[in-house]
Amino acid sequence: MLINPHTTRLPTIPGTRILEDSMGLSGLQLHDPINPLRVWMLHYLYAPISRRKVGGVRAKLIDNKGYMSFCNQRDLEVLLGIAKPGSRCHWTGTNYPEYGDCEWFGFCVDLEDLEDDLLERELRIREAFPPGILPSNIQLTRRVHDANADYEELHMLLYDMDRLTGYGPDPRLETISQRWVRVERTPLPWELADT
Repeated sequence: MLINPHTTRLPTIPGTRILEDSMGLSGLQLHDPINPLRVWMLHYLYAPISRRKVGGVRAKLIDNKGYMSFCNQRDLEVLLGIAKPGSRCHWTGTNYPEYGDCEWFGFCVDLEDLEDDLLERELRIREAFPPGILPSNIQLTRRVHDANADYEELHMLLYDMDRLTGYGPDPRLETISQRWVRVERTPLPWELADT
């Protein structure tokens, strides 16, 4: 087990859910269980989200064609070889599934994962601008892998301020979905994507 998320304190980088300690896993590469040509590199670990069916930390991974995805701690422990399918997962109280089981999630994203990724990208954009409010209409493109679907998204920054108060800049995670709008989502199968 990586950690017991129920008993271990997990400090995050202020303003984000990115864990300060990546447990030595940043840069680790994993081969995709479906496509061995697809290699995922672990970038960050994120704090658990309590309402999820499978809790624990979340790993953000980017593959060799630039697609981003997340993996829950339970499935990540199997992919890393820390746990074997069928053995007991002590922090969930259930058995570890194997790839193909109905309980296996693997590489996928949900709304919180997408918001966490968008905030991280926004923070990198902020580093490129002098302190102050980001100009409206900045665009960013990201490739996303969700379960068995691959797609590319185009996002645009509407404004860099809190919509209710008018104060800016506003780098908060809580308001990320109000600042950015998805303009386009295009299916882009991994096999057709350039590297």
